[in-house]
Amino acid sequence: MRLTARQVSLSLAQQLHATEGDIAADITAIMAEETTGLRDDYRQQVRDAGMSNRLANTWRAEAYPKGGRSLNPAGYVWSNAPAIIDAFSRGAYIRPVNGGKWLWIPTRNVPARRRAGSYSSSVKRSNGTRMSPEEVELHFNAELQVVIDGGKGEAFIDVVSGLSGGYRRATAGRTQGRRGMAPRKARPVLMFTLTKGVRMPRLFDLDGPAERRAGNVARRIQAKWG
Repeated sequence: MRLTARQVSLSLAQQLHATEGDIAADITAIMAEETTGLRDDYRQQVRDAGMSNRLANTWRAEAYPKGGRSLNPAGYVWSNAPAIIDAFSRGAYIRPVNGGKWLWIPTRNVPARRRAGSYSSSVKRSNGTRMSPEEVELHFNAELQVVIDGGKGEAFIDVVSGLSGGYRRATAGRTQGRRGMAPRKARPVLMFTLTKGVRMPRLFDLDGPAERRAGNVARRIQAKWG
């Protein structure tokens, strides 16, 4: 059989193309695994900080190209709660916005927020599980009493104790007694503490895990194809 230079070049090109495809497949797989690993690292940081799985699971990951292979793949990790993650990764100092003077920090006495639409409010609902100051006033049909002492303050509201726990509106029927029940005395209960700012603790390290995972990608590629 006659062998020509063209045949040798064609065979070599085919081999090189196949080898390049194998390398691309391995690199892409390594990138996808380390990207998922970085997502899991961030999720574990949230759990280790004592925060909820719901917040932990806001971390997402995607490797590119999707469903293909490349000699230059990429990984992308992000959170669907970027403001919270950013605050706890930087140790941000939180201040009032829109000209406000105080941050209103709810105590455990503040009732859990009802479903949307339970109250008619001109103020945008804030994020969280506790009622806002305006919602508390609507809920108890009373005004908050604010006491300021220097750079801090406290906000109370007059309520009565609930028969099954918690607090209820100080209505005439409850304070005077009704249907044979003993009257309940209205008393001020602390609902919010006021402060001019809060320093968030630095709980998350975003750079460290990212650098380790990038190092893993390089080491694994070198070990396989170096």
